[in-house]
Amino acid sequence: MHDVLIIGAGIAGSACAHFLARYDLDVLVIDAEYDIAVGTTRANSGIVHSGYDPEPGTLKAKYNIEGAHMYPKLAEELGFEFRKNGSLIVAFSEEERPAIEKLLARGIENGVEGLRIMESEELHQKEPNLNPDAVAALWAPTGGIVDPYGACLAFAETAARNGVVFRFGTRAEDVKLKDGIWNVTVSYNGDATDASKGTSEVLKARIVINAAGLDSGRLNGCASKADSFKITPRVGEYLLLDKAHGTAFDSTIFQVPTKNGKGVLVSPTIEGNLIIGPNAVVRESADDTWTTNEGLAQILREASKTWTKIPSWDAITNFAGLRPTCVESPDFHLGEPEDAPGFFNICGFDSPGLTAAPAVGKDFAERIAAKLEATEKADYIDHRDAPRHISKMTDEELAAAIAEDPAWGAVVCRCECVSEAEIVEALRSPVPAKTADAIKWRTRAGMGRCQSGFCLPITMQLIAKEHGVDLTDVNKGRDGSNLTFGHRGCFDRLPEVEMGGAQ
Repeated sequence: MHDVLIIGAGIAGSACAHFLARYDLDVLVIDAEYDIAVGTTRANSGIVHSGYDPEPGTLKAKYNIEGAHMYPKLAEELGFEFRKNGSLIVAFSEEERPAIEKLLARGIENGVEGLRIMESEELHQKEPNLNPDAVAALWAPTGGIVDPYGACLAFAETAARNGVVFRFGTRAEDVKLKDGIWNVTVSYNGDATDASKGTSEVLKARIVINAAGLDSGRLNGCASKADSFKITPRVGEYLLLDKAHGTAFDSTIFQVPTKNGKGVLVSPTIEGNLIIGPNAVVRESADDTWTTNEGLAQILREASKTWTKIPSWDAITNFAGLRPTCVESPDFHLGEPEDAPGFFNICGFDSPGLTAAPAVGKDFAERIAAKLEATEKADYIDHRDAPRHISKMTDEELAAAIAEDPAWGAVVCRCECVSEAEIVEALRSPVPAKTADAIKWRTRAGMGRCQSGFCLPITMQLIAKEHGVDLTDVNKGRDGSNLTFGHRGCFDRLPEVEMGGAQ
């Protein structure tokens, strides 16, 4: 039996695992997918919100403010990238000015520091590419940007180094309380890594954390009848521009929010691209993550209010992410329902969930440790070195790395300048990457302008070699997404006519 079972390895579940790892507890994290952060965490704007938007007195307001304060120190301790670039909420007419003044008052009530109204002249000096029609903006200097996957990976790896176990390809089917112990029925899909593939079993735990994102409402319904709510998938579509445009704006630029959310933003990313989006469209299924011509046209049309000359021809990719929204009660649903002691919900965790996650994780860990009378570990590892990337090394650092291991000089991904050694390190992580998508998100091999056109075959070979599988068993993402269904082996065995005379 486990002390704590966490369902979901996104930013919420991984943050809980990170803080629980400080205590002498048996903690297991399960996820139905093949990697951490495959759901909502991976496909969002990557914004650490300052806290001016949530209604005062709500859980969103409380944990947004606390989480935003935690990110700078966590980034330093755990080696992930965070930049406090500030946010601007822009009024493009005098009619919109009352809206930003209302947000200013709300932010002050929530305890956000440094908020002020920035007038037109200063605003355009700060952001010269902003639409000339902008008359004023709310300046929130504590807003920032982060790589959501990188932060989630940092939480997960630190937890794993401290004894937390992660099990992927493991879907929670049912949750029931029996004799004071939580019984979680799980099924193992093709992403499971042991002989239990295709079977099911019952896992037992004293505490369960429901951080299952889009599936969290269903699991809450299994565990509790007292706190009933529905989680609705709401899709947000995005365009990602080439790094050539990454410096067009320094701040994250928001428009005046609507009833559907914070609206379409234009923002630099932590990796140096520029991101545009999202819209907000209700979808029926948690798997409906496709983009549409209509949706992409909409975000371009709305974003052009911010940036009149968007170089849409230089978009290198587009994507969509689903947010777990509770329509009838838009606040977070956190904690134990009255009829389900020991079942901790993290539900309706849409924006500002990324910002709030470390604060919720720390709070839950402290409450659970007190409930279980757990003591802190004497040998807890509280630091994680940032992953090394040759694109960020000096000439001297790169020379030393190559002298240590020539694989640091073997460039696999030309667009993002990713070496073989970086990919191998990701494959040997405490929470190892096992698919091409996992490598892409951890190292950025395949994230650049050619979108894996050059580096994918080499990445596949490294995955197959490190994990001892055949090339045909290497998946893009989920089980069954095989990247190839056959291979002939060495190039020199191909018929001469197919080789085209090349030797």
